[in-house]
Amino acid sequence: MNTSRIFLLLILVLIFVECKPEIGKVEDENQTENKVSEFKIPKNIDDNFKVFLSYFSKDSVFQVSRVKFPLKVMEVDENNMMESIEKTIEKEEYTKLDFEYPKDALTREFDRYTQKVKTNGNKVTVEIRGVDNGIYTDFYFEKVNGKWFLKSWNDTSN
Repeated sequence: MNTSRIFLLLILVLIFVECKPEIGKVEDENQTENKVSEFKIPKNIDDNFKVFLSYFSKDSVFQVSRVKFPLKVMEVDENNMMESIEKTIEKEEYTKLDFEYPKDALTREFDRYTQKVKTNGNKVTVEIRGVDNGIYTDFYFEKVNGKWFLKSWNDTSN
């Protein structure tokens, strides 16, 4: 009798663990189909850039839907560290970016950096600057038809 109760309890636990709350849908600007997002995206996501950036960092599906592909970026040439080269990143090659600024970013031993958001109308630059470590990257966002999109970046880190 006890094993039956334990078995039933395990089944109930598995059922509840597998059930997930309803999650939002994000329309991918680059595709006609909708993809399910990991987080519920607020309807007013584009009203405040910092709120947008937070969700952009958390949710990979939402992030991909808000990147203008093909993405043209500038990065340091691996063969000649004194020059930058333009690279084109297709959707299939894109890797999720994280702009969540950790509390210890300036106090940790390695890879210390600052992050500043500079707004100029419908354009925003997120500046990442290392502290004595060569990190130096600018990410460029633009509001198009009322929605924020990552348009490019310039990474001159060495």
